[in-house]
Amino acid sequence: MQAKGKGYTKIFILFLLVLLAGCGSQSASTNNEGVKEDSEKLEKVKQVTNWFAEPEHGGNYAALMKGFYKEAGIDMAIEPGGPQVSPIQIVASGEADFGITQADDILLARDKGIPIVAIGAIFQVNPQALLYHADQTIKDFSDLNGRTVYTAPGTGYWAYIKKAYQLDNAKEMAYSGQLTPFIENKESVTQCYITAEPFALKQQGIETKYLLIHDSGYQPYGNVIFTTEKMVKEKPELVKRFMEATTKGWEYYKDHSDEVNPFIHEYNPDLSMEALEYGAEQQLNLIFGHDAKDHGFGYMSQERWNTLQNQLYELGLIKKKEDIANAYTNEFLAKN
Repeated sequence: MQAKGKGYTKIFILFLLVLLAGCGSQSASTNNEGVKEDSEKLEKVKQVTNWFAEPEHGGNYAALMKGFYKEAGIDMAIEPGGPQVSPIQIVASGEADFGITQADDILLARDKGIPIVAIGAIFQVNPQALLYHADQTIKDFSDLNGRTVYTAPGTGYWAYIKKAYQLDNAKEMAYSGQLTPFIENKESVTQCYITAEPFALKQQGIETKYLLIHDSGYQPYGNVIFTTEKMVKEKPELVKRFMEATTKGWEYYKDHSDEVNPFIHEYNPDLSMEALEYGAEQQLNLIFGHDAKDHGFGYMSQERWNTLQNQLYELGLIKKKEDIANAYTNEFLAKN
């Protein structure tokens, strides 16, 4: 009887284990469905930046790290740019929803029939500059005549400076993203961001100075956040949520760059923590000063966009002028 009793007990225990396993599977399945359901509530969005991950994109990465995009219902992916990456082409083709570029590039693209719209400017003062070796006797843009200048082909600022300062004898060379040619030729000049290259070269024992493009009279907004006209028209709520989360990210990065920089470093391991710290410090006033003091992060004025369009038209870089209100909007920015 005992043996028989043990047999029944074994059968009962086996039955119980199977039952519990089934319940466990059902519970796990239910949990997985819950996670999947939460994930499905988020809208997948991609933004492409204009360069490798650096402090100039700090607020965007802060919004990703701190979950501000998720709070806005967005499942965000950030795709870093680079010298061979065209954010405008990527966004215009629908491969990404938002991008970062320069203000003049927005107008150049629109003149070619590419329907993109600026929705916020990260830099009130563009950090673009022309960098030269500190021992060179360069005091003004006119001193660049006769020198080799490394700059990206087709840039509006170089066309403007060449004409305004009569640089007929400057030798243009395509900027590749590498500083070696500049280092080897002490009389040369190279494009740069004042938040990055001066520090990188100083770490190598190379002292430099620069001419800020903004001081030449050519003053496009820098690192302009943009999307397509279609996105603005068909998904204005998404654009608003994206910009609100991005703005929140920039406000956070302003005061907590030391917390966010290690996260940026994961996306760009070649950039040292010291370089990240330097860039974050150098860019503060360029982003949050000037018009942003009174109007908040990202603000853009009609006057500056009009001036930029007139300059590009006079240089022959665009064929026609348009109502500048079509090229940019402050609609999705926080109102101060």
